[in-house]
Amino acid sequence: MKLLSYITWLFQNNKCFWCQKSEHFFCRQCNDNLKLYKPYCYVCKKESSNFLVHKECQIRFPLEQVIVLTRYRNTGIKKLLRHAKYYWKHEAYRDVIFQNLDFFQKHLDSDRKNVFIPVPMHYFRRWKRGYNQSEYIAKNLWNICQIPVKNNFLKKIKYTKQQSHLSKIERAKNLSWVFFIRNNIVDKNSTIYLIDDIISTGSTILEIAKLLHINGYKNIRVICLASD
Repeated sequence: MKLLSYITWLFQNNKCFWCQKSEHFFCRQCNDNLKLYKPYCYVCKKESSNFLVHKECQIRFPLEQVIVLTRYRNTGIKKLLRHAKYYWKHEAYRDVIFQNLDFFQKHLDSDRKNVFIPVPMHYFRRWKRGYNQSEYIAKNLWNICQIPVKNNFLKKIKYTKQQSHLSKIERAKNLSWVFFIRNNIVDKNSTIYLIDDIISTGSTILEIAKLLHINGYKNIRVICLASD
């Protein structure tokens, strides 16, 4: 986006990314037309209660649950998430999450000792962008669930290429050994919910899940706003 158009966009009133009405970045009327994902196993894409990953699928994808709100291919959602991620419109996350309170509360396991862990960003990319979008998503989820957020638990130590520009094989190589556990501030008996905006191939969360398993964390789940 050109600098001038970015500045113009920044100071415009909030408008719904779908209907362009001045209300919120994502209004209630448009949310009523949003097609939510029905519970399924993220690995085999077959039906599964509460988005749980089938036991046989966990052998190659060590996650208990991957909660996905909606499809990324939806034009309105794609535009919203892009502007929230790159153009400082992170209040859009608040609108999407609060419009779908029932969805998130229904699929979170409230009987466990839970913690939200935003997927970390390399400090240089965070400096360029100004913020980590996953932290904003986790913060808004905390507002409705009151589950603690641990922003400093994980760290990304290697500056990598943008995942969206790479093939599936390249994505896996790109993320090899780039994360580490910064400090032991999370009980190993806790259920960890990794928080991210979009999941495509799952290579990022898979790399983090492997790291957590090696270090004794077994109860690992995911919440994301959109997936292919």
